[in-house]
Amino acid sequence: MAASESQLRTEQRRTRDAIRGSGARAGQTPADGDRASSESIDRSATEYARYKAPAADDAALVAPGWPELLDRLRQPRKIGDARLGGGPLAKLAGSARQHLVDAAARYTSAYADVATVIDGPIVLSGHQPELFHPGVWFKNFALDSLAKASGGLGLHVIIDSDLCRSASVLTPTGSHATPRREPIAYDQRAAAIPFEQRRLLDQATFESFPARVAEAVAPFVADPLVTHLWKHATAVGCDCVSALLSTPRHKLERSWGSHTLELPFSEVADSEGFRRLAAEMFLRSEQTAAAYNAALAEYRLAHGLKNAAQPLPDLHRQDGWVEAPLWVWSDAAPTRRPVYVRPIANTIRLTDRQGWEATLPADADDVVQALTELRARGVKLRSRALVTTLYCRLALADLFLHGIGGAKYDQVTDRFAERLLGVRPPEHATMTATLRLPIEHDAPSEADRRELAQMLRDLDYHPERFAPDHEAAAEKQHWIETEKTPDNAAERHTAITAANRAMAESLVDRRREIEHRLATATAGLRAAAVLDSREHSFCLFSAENIYERLSKLATL
Repeated sequence: MAASESQLRTEQRRTRDAIRGSGARAGQTPADGDRASSESIDRSATEYARYKAPAADDAALVAPGWPELLDRLRQPRKIGDARLGGGPLAKLAGSARQHLVDAAARYTSAYADVATVIDGPIVLSGHQPELFHPGVWFKNFALDSLAKASGGLGLHVIIDSDLCRSASVLTPTGSHATPRREPIAYDQRAAAIPFEQRRLLDQATFESFPARVAEAVAPFVADPLVTHLWKHATAVGCDCVSALLSTPRHKLERSWGSHTLELPFSEVADSEGFRRLAAEMFLRSEQTAAAYNAALAEYRLAHGLKNAAQPLPDLHRQDGWVEAPLWVWSDAAPTRRPVYVRPIANTIRLTDRQGWEATLPADADDVVQALTELRARGVKLRSRALVTTLYCRLALADLFLHGIGGAKYDQVTDRFAERLLGVRPPEHATMTATLRLPIEHDAPSEADRRELAQMLRDLDYHPERFAPDHEAAAEKQHWIETEKTPDNAAERHTAITAANRAMAESLVDRRREIEHRLATATAGLRAAAVLDSREHSFCLFSAENIYERLSKLATL
């Protein structure tokens, strides 16, 4: 949907104004909203944590630490007397948690033996169904460890509402001296659609994937995990890419002793609890957009961000329509599209502004029923990133495990929930790890490269450091010690340049040596950037290697 310059300026002004009261919590006066917003901005610089992935190999970031996380899991969930979707949030959470556990047990039992679910705290994590790097996989190991230590349940939510943008894995290949990363496809390329909708297009490409990956990575890894993983993948029994990628991984985790359950977020989004959150946002569309945009504006202010698309774009208004933080699509039209809301008389009108429209009653219970009927007709309502974890934390989890990217977004989620609902979701943890492929190779340091580059520069401008006994060195020193004046400036410059040139001519071999060393160091660093990347997929490691390393890092 294109917007004119004046409309964009109006939207930017509204975003700024949202900080000053329009995003106030329900029940506050405008003055209260102004004061709450100002206070949150004042404290934001210290409250917004900035995390970095560990630089060292076999290291993990766990924030807060294990003891504090276990202590949190011993405490009851605190969501107060907030209301959501026409009723108490506490009541909604109770039924939503039971639905989650039942649905996850049913889903996981299709490929694994599921024991009686423990009645304890629920620890959640979530990620797209990708062949992600070990730092992401570390959360799954931590999930199981925390659940076992707290007597609770570990549950991984497969975020299949996100887009499947690529059907390949970047794989290191080549030689130790000149490695490169090449994309190895497990399916044909296709338009980016949600994982929930993505079906396997080329069975032959899928089945040959492990052999092609093993061949590519053979110079570095003898027995990559992908060859074992794909034995499970070919037995999944469906063509859904999400299941083909996530089920084998989870079966492997369970074979290593994990007790976690899994559930696609699409099943969560089709639950009554989630539809009540959607009803809240539809019935309060103006307040939702104001709270959402104000939370983003506060984050940008605290971080000095000028880009209006960072960390996420604002929700927009146009011609009486207000954008909701939700997506809509269907099996017939699987491209996800933004949802716009407009109250008309005693109804709520929804549209994607591309031809689809729906009219809902202006009552929470009736909205939930209407959304259920829309789903029966093939319409799928799904959440955007902030709302996904808002629901997981607010209604489902005692503790949610985030990576660094998700934790950054959820600092916005906290402010969004406070402004819209007057409640802060239960805390989340931030976790990642750095595990590099165990490839032995010599690698220069960046300091070595900088030193050699400086030596080359000195050969041009300070060659006397390499040839102190050259007769031109004394000539140069004479002119350097001669005070520069308007009368001698040109002669002085010419003499110093000539002295530098004379010394450089005697240092040709030294220059070649340094240039060779610099080229070698640069190539070594380029190779190390490939070989030492922490972004390599977990399926490229050997099973024994990655299991031992991740298990050790996730030991409480």
